[in-house]
Amino acid sequence: MFTWEEYRHGEKIFMKYAVFAPATHDYAEPGIMVDLAKAAEEAGWDGFFIADHIMLDPDGNLPLADPTVVLSAIAAVTEKIKLGPMVTPVSRRRPWKLAKELATLDRLSNGRVIFGVGLGGMEQEFANFGENPDKKYLAKRTDEGLEIIERLHKGEPVNFQSDIYRLTNARFLPPPVQQPRIPVWVASMLPAKAGQRRSARWDGVMPHNLPADLEQTQDASELDWVKEMSPSPSSIREVAEFVSGLREDKNAPFDVVASGSTSGMESESVSKLLEAYRQAGATWWLEWIDENWSVAKLRKFIMNGPPGN
Repeated sequence: MFTWEEYRHGEKIFMKYAVFAPATHDYAEPGIMVDLAKAAEEAGWDGFFIADHIMLDPDGNLPLADPTVVLSAIAAVTEKIKLGPMVTPVSRRRPWKLAKELATLDRLSNGRVIFGVGLGGMEQEFANFGENPDKKYLAKRTDEGLEIIERLHKGEPVNFQSDIYRLTNARFLPPPVQQPRIPVWVASMLPAKAGQRRSARWDGVMPHNLPADLEQTQDASELDWVKEMSPSPSSIREVAEFVSGLREDKNAPFDVVASGSTSGMESESVSKLLEAYRQAGATWWLEWIDENWSVAKLRKFIMNGPPGN
């Protein structure tokens, strides 16, 4: 993390590197993901994050792993690497159940969890289960859910009432290792500003471009995620500057998370690209992994270490 005062004064920002792994196809097998996370820690990566989906395609033909179960297994066999979901739609989870899962995972990992959150982009992940996919409704559920999770993680009794949630004298112990809370990174779909505004209240922003045809098809099975969704360095800079103006505490640590793929690029080009993101304000680089890669190819890529190193 860095503070906005450091960013504004042009001080050096140190960028960290993480594997952004799929949880589908071959990678729906938990044992494979655990092995890859161990390899990433051994090779010097700073983080290992996995997607959180239940139906990427409308017919549910793609196999998917449960992120909480997989991350728990990873936490048990690693010691240093940061881990978490990228990203969890808080709107389709009961926040108190999610709060308990996160607190337990944070204690199991000795304080290494980063919580990536978003509204949830796939309509079928709500509508197919009888839930309301309206974005305004999901935004309200997300904001209220995050507030409930944060309050429950303080270990004190929580009373909360809205037209969606009602908690009466609810208390969770033990709390997470990380206090005052587990860091929250908020996904932001560009060019919209809503996610950026939400992120200003938390601990990080992870911008992505919204694919033009995704809202129409709601089928992500054939989507080239990296090509369609990776933000440019200029987009990262715009987001960093916009969010900085909304932050109440300019000295509080905050992460700006860039993502994309460096696979197949020459080392000099990789270095230039990553330096452009760093100069734009990025504090993390998430290396998107092609879900069609063989496990052997991905393991070799991970063992080569973070890009640009």
